[in-house]
Amino acid sequence: MSRTASRRALQGLAVVACFVLAACGPKGLGPWQEEVKLADGRVIVVEQFEDSEIRGPIGDAKDSYINTTTIKFIAPPDLTVLPVLAMHYRPILLDYDSELGTWFAVGVNERMCWPGGVDKAHMDATGRINIHPNFEYRLLDGKWQEVEMSQERVGQLANLLIVRTTVNEWMKARQPLPLAEKRRVDGNPRLPGEYRKVVSRVGCG
Repeated sequence: MSRTASRRALQGLAVVACFVLAACGPKGLGPWQEEVKLADGRVIVVEQFEDSEIRGPIGDAKDSYINTTTIKFIAPPDLTVLPVLAMHYRPILLDYDSELGTWFAVGVNERMCWPGGVDKAHMDATGRINIHPNFEYRLLDGKWQEVEMSQERVGQLANLLIVRTTVNEWMKARQPLPLAEKRRVDGNPRLPGEYRKVVSRVGCG
């Protein structure tokens, strides 16, 4: 990837990061609770906390990236015994895989277009397309473990909150963000496709 393309990609990701983190402070956001609709129709409640970092200006935006996100099961009561999930990516999908008989989550790597992506073999031969933008975690043997992402995940729609602009309001009200509110804020046309569903590749300029 050329320096110009790399710079352009970083600027684009920074704008996205600040857009979805509009409610964040200097060291992250939360915890907040939200309703999550699973593929089988069930609606559960989870609590997220996001430890993020604002590192200074890139263009007209600030460079903000995830350090760690945690997801805790809140309701129904039988799910509260499940362990807390922690990942270094922005989670977009949490669900139960009935065929595997376990929970899984998918997170987007917001550093996917950093120059080091080539060294990590995450870029295609052109150096302009990241072919490993997502990471999957599964609950195995009572612990969350990072696994090779199943290609069956590609195309699945996100069900976790991405745009955090109203999170503080719901935190103050001590209520979980309802599904209707999540559909409203995440329906913003500025939200890139890789945050709307699981994709197999993302262009980096």
